[in-house]
Amino acid sequence: MRFITTKSFMPFVIYRILLGILIFALVWSGALSPHAGESAG
Repeated sequence: MRFITTKSFMPFVIYRILLGILIFALVWSGALSPHAGESAG
């Protein structure tokens, strides 16, 4: 928590946005299936 109070939130925001774009691109290209977890269990 000390890091958050002394540093900016911007690296975390950029990381989350880039991760979201990467996952969206993988699903769109067919490399990941959005329903892959439904068959487990």
